[in-house]
Amino acid sequence: MTFLRRPLHRSIFLGVLLVGPVLAQAITPAPPPAAPTEAVQFANGDVALAGSLLLPPGDGPFSGAILIHGSGTSARSNPWTSAYADALVRRGVAVLHPDKRGSGDSGGNWRTASFLDLADDAVAAVQWLRAHPRVDAANVGVIGFSQGGHIVPAAAARSPHVAFAVNVSGSVVPIDEQIRDEVVMMGERAGLTSSELVEVEAVLAAAENYARTGVGWSAYAEALSRARSGRMRGMEVVEGFASTPDDPAWEFLRVIGGFDPMEYWTQLEQPSLFLYGGQDTQLRIPKSIERIGDVLGPLNANTTVMLFNKNGHALYRDDALDFIATWIEVRGAH
Repeated sequence: MTFLRRPLHRSIFLGVLLVGPVLAQAITPAPPPAAPTEAVQFANGDVALAGSLLLPPGDGPFSGAILIHGSGTSARSNPWTSAYADALVRRGVAVLHPDKRGSGDSGGNWRTASFLDLADDAVAAVQWLRAHPRVDAANVGVIGFSQGGHIVPAAAARSPHVAFAVNVSGSVVPIDEQIRDEVVMMGERAGLTSSELVEVEAVLAAAENYARTGVGWSAYAEALSRARSGRMRGMEVVEGFASTPDDPAWEFLRVIGGFDPMEYWTQLEQPSLFLYGGQDTQLRIPKSIERIGDVLGPLNANTTVMLFNKNGHALYRDDALDFIATWIEVRGAH
């Protein structure tokens, strides 16, 4: 790993590229596309997928990027990924902006799909884009957003044709740990006491057990009822939990439970880029950066981490996009 080495806090010293002033944080509607947008179709096995192709002006060949959505239902209408798609094509990168499976015009169901299934969707998109006559087939990679950052390394590990991997605001800790972090951080923002946080963690532990084993519903329901009966009643941190045993969230949690993205990051030889906002309220940023340095750093010298101190989870700013586009051209091609 090659970095500017500076401390993040007292307990860790990691090489990161620290960027100070915030240029743009909120995602606003993008201006008209820099180039015509073409609706395209491709497939992963029997799952029909759809997306938009955005090409810069000119004959190319252009480097290419597949955008990988975060959690939940997400299509080309997503303002975060749409803003990135338009910004990248304006910087000379061809973009395939798909509808996530089970979203928009794409078939399948993300709720019953594993992260490896979603990674194979991304690989299918890479293969489609590599075949385009105006795209440089040797330099097509993947960019994942939030939970899509878990899928990025799996896609790159499963195909040698993925030239680079970019993770925007995605943790590198196991998904179960990331969910716990996110719930606890939500409770901290809500001003919960230490005992209330313990109570929320007990609900989450019971939920994880039920999702994993399919048994223990009564224990979970009782813990959730207790948490919702006191001061936390009406708070998102407890109201967001599934209330019935047939909620589709359980199936999704069963499928993705136990997934550790670092298992796949450590397999990569491709250049890897991580971008984080220091004010992210959904990730324990120091934890992910520390894990990148400790686990991934010694294995892949082509790893870059950028920390934008004053940005949050919705990381969108011109200097970051300038860097990504240049990095793809300079490092993604090697």
